[in-house]
Amino acid sequence: MTQIRHFDLELAELKRSLVSMGNLVEQTVELCVKTILQPALEVRDEVSSIEERIDELETVIEERCHQIISLQSPMARDLRFLISATRITSDLEQVGDLAESIAKRAHYIAKHQLVRNPTALNTLGALARKMIHEAIEAFVSGDIDIAKSILLEEDDADRRTKDCYKEIQASMESQPDLIKEYTHLLRAVGHLEHIADIAVSIAEEAVYIHRGQLIRHQHQEHLDADAGKKE
Repeated sequence: MTQIRHFDLELAELKRSLVSMGNLVEQTVELCVKTILQPALEVRDEVSSIEERIDELETVIEERCHQIISLQSPMARDLRFLISATRITSDLEQVGDLAESIAKRAHYIAKHQLVRNPTALNTLGALARKMIHEAIEAFVSGDIDIAKSILLEEDDADRRTKDCYKEIQASMESQPDLIKEYTHLLRAVGHLEHIADIAVSIAEEAVYIHRGQLIRHQHQEHLDADAGKKE
């Protein structure tokens, strides 16, 4: 087997591991949102179990990236991919931690049936999960159009987060005896917003890998530039 062929196989295996890690992270996000919306569900142990597998994959992927870099001396795009992959695994592990925190907060909230969930919560949770899925797909496949769609979805996530905050604030004012419960709900919504932000960060990495462009804090300029090229 040639060295190039061996490198390609290692890279393909690494990408499969990243997809597997992303799938596990998606599961945790889905479960934690479900347990807020359906208080009868108890998912803390399940989320914690998945989080352990996420932690294991993070270590495996990081070690594999460092090994490939040291033994294969990749260049240009491949090197950018490997360096970024180590950052992405840390991002995904953080999403798992956030989901675990949401599940714990949901368990506390579930003790009080009078807590009203904001109407935008389900949509925000689904959007955060979708953005994570798309971010991993863009990162692994190099599909810049998918990466750009995530950058556009960021504003939608921000709007839905603000809608949730407004509803929770109104509930706090009308149910002051449930301040602690609504504070946990506020934190859970904040975690979902953070998950969406992490998806955006991964999308930025995807653009960096495949175009060599750093677009952090400059999304609109690059989106406008791409639109101009198509006209």
